[in-house]
Amino acid sequence: MDNSNSHGPTDEEAVGGSPEYSRKDFDEVSRPTAQSDPGRGRRLGIDVGTVRIGLALSDPDGILASPLRTVHARDDGGDVRQVACEVEENFVVEVIIGLPVALRGNSTASTEKAKAFASELHDELAQRGHQSIPIRMVDERMSTVAATAAMHASGVNVKKGRKRIDQAAAVHILQGWLDGRKRALNPSNSGE
Repeated sequence: MDNSNSHGPTDEEAVGGSPEYSRKDFDEVSRPTAQSDPGRGRRLGIDVGTVRIGLALSDPDGILASPLRTVHARDDGGDVRQVACEVEENFVVEVIIGLPVALRGNSTASTEKAKAFASELHDELAQRGHQSIPIRMVDERMSTVAATAAMHASGVNVKKGRKRIDQAAAVHILQGWLDGRKRALNPSNSGE
């Protein structure tokens, strides 16, 4: 199994931490590190889909991810503007976007859509004066599968609960980041 994308980014690869981004920044999968952590504050998790975009929000201490809302994907940038508003309204300090790669690790049309969304969100936030908010891309290969299975197990009709599945996938993405962040910030307590 190729783990080339599972390493943490170098300083040059890190998305965020510097207001100067390039499109290549959104090609790399990030992992939480103590050096790149923006500190206390809410994190926004995003599951980018072709029809819907699921959003999840953490508490200010970065412990628990909760569903926030679902935004309809649009070609006119309205979805990006709505997400940027959520970043501002919730005082988000870090954005975590799921990067859907195929099980074999190769890029798909969904991968490119997520990268394009990240780039557009970065540009929108920069226009609003929030260019220092880091946008991280994380491997989310199984988030929708896990969210669908959890919804099904809890008795929710998958067809009727599609909006909630997108939010649940965003929760899955964000909670994985929060758990990794906790381990990165407290390595001596990671065995608990």
